[in-house]
Amino acid sequence: MDMQLDLFGGGTPKLVQAGRVFPTHRWYFTLLPPPAIAQDVEYFALQTSRRFGVRRPIRAARIHASLHGIGEGDEIPADDLDAALEIGQAIRRPAFDVTFDRLMTLDGGGKGRRGRQFPTVLSCSTGQREIQALHAGLRREMLRRGLEGGPSSILPHMTLWYDTGTVPQQPLSRPFRWRVRQFFLVRTTLGEARPECLGEWRLGR
Repeated sequence: MDMQLDLFGGGTPKLVQAGRVFPTHRWYFTLLPPPAIAQDVEYFALQTSRRFGVRRPIRAARIHASLHGIGEGDEIPADDLDAALEIGQAIRRPAFDVTFDRLMTLDGGGKGRRGRQFPTVLSCSTGQREIQALHAGLRREMLRRGLEGGPSSILPHMTLWYDTGTVPQQPLSRPFRWRVRQFFLVRTTLGEARPECLGEWRLGR
C-alpha cells in the first residue's frame, strides 16, 4: 500500500495514499457504538481482515456510522461550526434499534477499480430507515442555513478497512446490535486514534 506524508507546500501534513490526498481534519455528524460493541467490532475486523490479507483494519476508537459531513481540511469557518451545533440541537428524532448484520465492500459496482482502495463495511438491516431519516433531517437543516447539503441519501454502514481487494457480500452469524439514543458531532485528525467530540444530542424515547 503506497502511503506517505506530504510535508511540502507548507501547512499541516496530509496523507497521500494510492494517489489520493486525505485531509488533515474532518468534521461530521455520526453515530458511535457503545464502547463494548466497538471493541467487538474491532476484534471481528482483525479476525476477518487476516483472511483477506489486510493488515490495518480500523480500531475501536474510530468505528462509527457517518450521518452527514460538515467540512474537511486544516480549518472550517467558525460560522459553519456554530451552525452545525445549532443543527444538532434542532433535530428531533426518536431513539431506535440498529443491527449491523452484513459484510460487504463498497466498490462502486467494480467500475474504475484498478489501483483504488475501497471500504469494506458492515451494513445494517434493522435501523436503516431511521438512520436515513436522521441524515435527511440533518441535510434539511444544513440547506436551510446555506450549508452544503451533500448527497440526498446514504447507505448506512460502519467501515472496517480500506483495501484494493473486495470481499463477497455475506451475512454475519453474530450481528452487532444496540439501541441508538444519541448522535454526535466529531472532528477527526490525521494520525490521532480517537475523534474529538464537539457535540452530543440525545434522541427521544
